Order: sequence, then C-alpha cells, then structure tokens
Amino acid sequence: MKIVYVVQEFPPGPIRGTGIAVFQVAKDMVARGHKVWVLAPQLWPSDECSSIGFFDEKVDGLSVRRLVFNPDLSPNPILYEYYNPILSVYAKDFLRQISPDIIHIYHLLRLSSSIIDAAKELKIPVILTLMDFWFLCPSWKRFKSDGSLCGDNPSWKDCIYCLKENDSIYDRITKVLDETKMKFYVQKLGSNNKFKFSLMNNRQVSSLLLAAAGRLPFLKSQLEKVGQIVCHSSFLSKVFLKKGYFHNSFRVVSPGIIYPAKLPSRKGQISNITFGYFGGGKKFKGAHILLEAFRAIKSSNVNLKLYGDFPSTQYVNELYRIADGDERIDFMGNFERTELTKALSGIDILVMPSIWYENCPMSILEAFANKVPVIATDIGGIPEIVHDNLNGLLFKRGDVLDLKQKMGRVINELGLIQRFRENIPRVKSMNEECDELLGIYENLLLEK
Repeated sequence: MKIVYVVQEFPPGPIRGTGIAVFQVAKDMVARGHKVWVLAPQLWPSDECSSIGFFDEKVDGLSVRRLVFNPDLSPNPILYEYYNPILSVYAKDFLRQISPDIIHIYHLLRLSSSIIDAAKELKIPVILTLMDFWFLCPSWKRFKSDGSLCGDNPSWKDCIYCLKENDSIYDRITKVLDETKMKFYVQKLGSNNKFKFSLMNNRQVSSLLLAAAGRLPFLKSQLEKVGQIVCHSSFLSKVFLKKGYFHNSFRVVSPGIIYPAKLPSRKGQISNITFGYFGGGKKFKGAHILLEAFRAIKSSNVNLKLYGDFPSTQYVNELYRIADGDERIDFMGNFERTELTKALSGIDILVMPSIWYENCPMSILEAFANKVPVIATDIGGIPEIVHDNLNGLLFKRGDVLDLKQKMGRVINELGLIQRFRENIPRVKSMNEECDELLGIYENLLLEK
C-alpha cells in the first residue's frame, strides 16, 4: 500500500506529540513493507524566503516533501491559514507524482484544508485524525492569552478579540471596525454563509473580517469531505459531536506507543521522591502551577525535574523567578527520544499540570508504559487515562493548593506510588495501533 501522511511538524526539527505520533506510525508502516511518504510544511522567515516552493529530503529513511510557504506573502493571512490554494497546487502535483492509495491527515496547521480538496479532486481516500481543536480554533488550543479557556460556543467576534495582539492582523480589524460595523459587513458581504474566495483574497479590512467570520462554517464543510475521521479520545469526539460535526462516520482509536526494550528496576519503598514534568516552557502546559505547588512543600526529601524547551521568554523568566534557586528543582532541558526511558527512570511520578484541554497526551501513555504513575489536571481527555486514586491522582485545573495536597499525599502515604504502579493498565502498542489503522485504510479502499 502507498500511504501519504500529512502533518504540521516532522523531524529533524523540534516536534511535539503529533509529530512524534506520525513519525512512529510511518516507521512502523515502512517496517511492514508499505511505501510511505510524509507531507509537511516548512515555514521560512521573510528575509530568507521570498517565494514559495518545495524540497524533498530523507528523514531516518522516510521520504519527506516539505512545502515551503511564507505567510507574509499571502493576500489574506487569516484566509490562507485555513484555505491556501497555492499550497494546494503543490500538494496536488506531489500526489499526482506518487499516486498514493491513502492519505492520512494528522494536522493541517500551516498547510490548510485545501489539502483535503487536492486529495478529493484526485479521488484519493482520506482519513483524518483529529489531534486537537484546529478545526474549531485558529490557535488550535481553545486557550486564551489570559489563561482562561474558550467557551463552548464562541462567535467569530470572540475569536477576533481573543486572537488580537498589538499590531497583529486581528488587531488591525478591531482598530478600523467596531462591533456594529463588523456585524454590518458580515451580514452584507457574507450573506448565505457562502464561501466567497474572490471576495476575501486581499488585505482589505473587510476581507480580513470575512475570512475570520467564515472560518468555522467553511472548515465544518471541509471536514464533511473526509472519508473517515479518527479521534484519539472520547472527550474530543464528544466536543465535535456536540457541535453537530461528523455527518460521516468517526472512530475513537487510542494512540499506541513504542515499549521500552527493558523496563528499569523500580524501588519498592521510596524515601526520596522525584517528581517529573515534560511540558517545557509553554504557558498552557502549566509549569507555573507545578512550581508554585512544589515550592509550597517544605520537605527536603523531594526533587523536581522539569524537561523540555525553556526559551528566554517572559513566561519562562517567571518560571525561574518562582523556582528562585531552589536546589530541589532542576531544569533538565530537552532529551532525545532514544533517552525517554532513561529520563522516566529518573522520576517516581510524572506531573501534568496542563491548563488547556489535553486530548490524549503521549507523555502519560509513555509514562505508564514505563510504570510511572501520573498526577494530572482533571480536564480534557486526561481522566480517560488517569483514574483518580487508582493509577494516579487528578487535581482541579489551575488549583495550586489542590496540586500541593495531591503531591503531599504521594510524599506522606507510604506505598502509594507502588500501589499506583500496580494498577497502571497495559498501554496499546504502536503495532496494535497500526493494525487498527490498516483496517481503516483497507475499508476505505473497498468503498472507493
């Protein structure tokens, strides 16, 4: 079978859970004898790239087509974020060239939903795995800059005001048009909810506004063109079902992981507990919540290791301020994927203090595969994996005191970590996930 995987990030550059998931699935499919290609974007800054195009490369034996696009060149950056006809032409040429049997889309960030149209025009079956909220939210997180969560039914105006920053393209809209004028233009020019590309394909403020207002209904119609939708968690599927999506079928397929060749030995009774964190310096990952809770713990027999990228930002500087030179806290930086088991062997319990709606975090599954229990926020898809007081603990989102109390239980209740370890369920393997995916691919080909 010839398979193309579409994803917003891919090695060798920095990648998060989605890129890791695609890399592992693609490698497994190649090992089974299938022919695999990866289609991914490559964003270059304006002073380095004055045009669009593509290049090919090999990544660990995988054939990767990088589509190069400079968003500053787009006539309407808001529109081209979710519908980029230029990249569609390059994608279509690539697909014609290799003529795949199946296209499996994992993420369209920086590529846009025009990739779906390219596949449909060539009559190639499409499976799409929803990894987050990109089809509902331009920032894909449903997480506001002030740290609050997006409501259940935000309007296009809510999105504009949420996304506007000083000198941003959304800020330009709000500076020129007040809410009354916005409503007038949308009603006058965007009547009947029809997608009017020609009307929006420029940088006039009215066109930027129409592109923002039309994003949600347009992407809903694009998702209806997909042959099979997959969700990694029941939570995410319910979010979309509640909003009237999935007129076609959908399936929940939990992700698989690559098991370590050998599990590290674990201490029975633990006297000096090491907490771990894998989220880096992104605010929505909630490292500040963990640091504040940890600093409130006075015990000297505890340590905290924070892994990930911590760039020099205002938020990361605040993290260092909270840590305040506490010798029990170590910022460990990034580690290679091959060092994952080693990193997990150095902690007794993983803490995931995310303040956004996590879907099905790979880090929790990988921790479980290495017999590391988890303390995590009680929202999103996390409670489907971490069962409170069975294989870990859940705490209220953003509640420093609640997290401190849960960490205190781990410190003070002898044998609690070992009990959690014994209750960790078996995690699906990457091989099992690929078996399920191949079944979906084969069904789509039969329906073709």
